[in-house]
Amino acid sequence: MLGLIVIALLVPIATSAPSGIGRSADGGCLCHGERNAGTSIQVQGLPESFESNKTYNFSIVISSENIPPSDDGAMGGFRLQISDGEISFDANQGYIQQKDDGWTHTEIGNGFRAWNFSFISPEDNTSFVDFIVYGNAVNGNGASTGDEWNSVALRLPGILYDGDLLQTEDREFSPLDYTVGIVALLSLTYLLFATIRS
Repeated sequence: MLGLIVIALLVPIATSAPSGIGRSADGGCLCHGERNAGTSIQVQGLPESFESNKTYNFSIVISSENIPPSDDGAMGGFRLQISDGEISFDANQGYIQQKDDGWTHTEIGNGFRAWNFSFISPEDNTSFVDFIVYGNAVNGNGASTGDEWNSVALRLPGILYDGDLLQTEDREFSPLDYTVGIVALLSLTYLLFATIRS
């Protein structure tokens, strides 16, 4: 019996998210192991600085030196957050969705490693906009094993911004952060298991 409970508690940790991910990925694709420098995330097409209320087309492109793209099945995923402005995309393609104050791939969009967006800049061009992208190169086995993720953060200033242009820094997770996250997942799974049994 104890063995079954342990297996049930570990299931959420080993599950992938081919249909996109919400705020649970705001700290990274933690269910897919540790961050790996072999996965590269590029944000292509943004200007060096933005003008007020202007639309800029850009792309998120993920590449991996360790996990080649497959001809069939899942290849990658992402989570995008911005601090200001708006994001739009071609909803008719069905590759991207808005979720939990950010944007992510759909199950169809999981079959790519590049996604196209439009960024509508804010009114205040004396400010800046922070972009944070978490990206995952996946091997298509349907589980979280053997995948590699990374993240990139960039700061896009307005044309009249007169401040520090240093990029925002990614938050590094300590072993305590991982421990707290795992304990929380195990507790929620136990509660779900107990609720289903009763």
